[in-house]
Amino acid sequence: MLNKVDEHQEIREAIRDLCGQFSSEYFRKIDEARGYPEAFVNALTAAGWLAALIPEEYGGSGLSLTQASVIMEEINR
Repeated sequence: MLNKVDEHQEIREAIRDLCGQFSSEYFRKIDEARGYPEAFVNALTAAGWLAALIPEEYGGSGLSLTQASVIMEEINR
């Protein structure tokens, strides 16, 4: 079996690093309080990752749908 290089590995690693700053306990507390993960969303925004979900003509980053999907996949992981 051939090892396929993941062309999105840099994105995956950056998102994992960012998500690693927020513990499961952080998200449990937010969920229990039925709150909004403001610190997490602010970190994603500051790093430019949420801009991937906005079309470029509206100020988004211009990343592809595949790249945006990789970002969401890693957040959900």
